[in-house]
Amino acid sequence: MAAPGPGFGVGVKDIIVSGGPTLALLAGLSVYSVALIWERWKTYQRSAGDLARLVDKLRAMIQQGSLADAVGLCKGHKGLASGVVMASLTGSPDREDRKRSTQRAIERALAELQKGLTALGTIASVAPFIGLFGTVVGVMRAFRDLASAAGAGPGVVAIGISEALVCTAAGIFVAIPALAAYNYFNHRSARFAEELGWIAEEIIEKLSEKSAR
Repeated sequence: MAAPGPGFGVGVKDIIVSGGPTLALLAGLSVYSVALIWERWKTYQRSAGDLARLVDKLRAMIQQGSLADAVGLCKGHKGLASGVVMASLTGSPDREDRKRSTQRAIERALAELQKGLTALGTIASVAPFIGLFGTVVGVMRAFRDLASAAGAGPGVVAIGISEALVCTAAGIFVAIPALAAYNYFNHRSARFAEELGWIAEEIIEKLSEKSAR
């Protein structure tokens, strides 16, 4: 059996190196994406991790009329929910003013939760196209090599195309976790804002009932 011709023994390292600047860019985007996902995950855990327990305590305190204790609990809470609850507990005695203040607090909390999500969405959108661009450039280079190599067989093109397709695979590899994280964090932030709205509305209603009595 004849030995493979020169240039046909291509290893994984050679394929990765052949990706060139495009593959290096995708590797950088992947590192940034993973770091951003980890940072957002910690933020969400810190901000919304113990929301249910906070709500249960607040409900009990408000039911008992212990508004000072409820305010103290919010001041000691490190999550974003505390600012929203404080806006519903304190401030203007007018119900509508308090609702508007609470809504602004919810919007601020939502903006904090959604920091960096635009970058994740952008990475998820452009990474496959960056990979495709690298593949197109690699295929063009493969056919150029075929044209310049007199008597070379189709194996030269096959190797070049296999190297080029690494960029497409890398682009998809970068995009999938970024897209999944983008959708997940958007869903969690929207859900968090809804829950805060319900909690604030319940607090304002109970305070209004107590004031009416």
